[in-house]
Amino acid sequence: MHELIQEVLRQIAEEPWMFMVEIVQFLLLVLIIRFLLPRVVGSALKERLKRITAAVEKADQADAAYAGVQQQAAALVAAAHAEAQRTIEAARTAAQDEHRVGLEQVEQEANAILLQARQTSETEKIRVAGEASEQLITLVTLVTRRYIEESLTESERRAVTQKLILASLNEMEGTASH
Repeated sequence: MHELIQEVLRQIAEEPWMFMVEIVQFLLLVLIIRFLLPRVVGSALKERLKRITAAVEKADQADAAYAGVQQQAAALVAAAHAEAQRTIEAARTAAQDEHRVGLEQVEQEANAILLQARQTSETEKIRVAGEASEQLITLVTLVTRRYIEESLTESERRAVTQKLILASLNEMEGTASH
């Protein structure tokens, strides 16, 4: 490094005018860069700075809009979830009501069937009792006839038959007058 400095100093000592020209050139370049370049390139740089600032502002607005949209989306999702819960509850309540109504209808139908079965049973009891009564009367009549035929004579039978007919007629007259 020491040798490089000595070489530069030797060139300056040998050609001092050349050194002065280089210093003037350097100062001119500094002045051009300092004063002219900002005027020529400055407007383009300012324009570019404005575009960059506008783009950054748009990006900030887009970020803000995106955050707003995300909040709206979250609110919509929450509302949809709440609506779904309400719909599920309504469907569950409707299903329970329908189930209850169905059970009530089945119970009513079962009660109607039971009532009809009781009525049919009572009707059958009355019919069977009537048939049994008729059969019992027929049996008693047959037994009585055989007993009378075997134990009574013909004249006794006629007398008993007349008494029975008179008693039945009297009984019928008594029932008719009431």
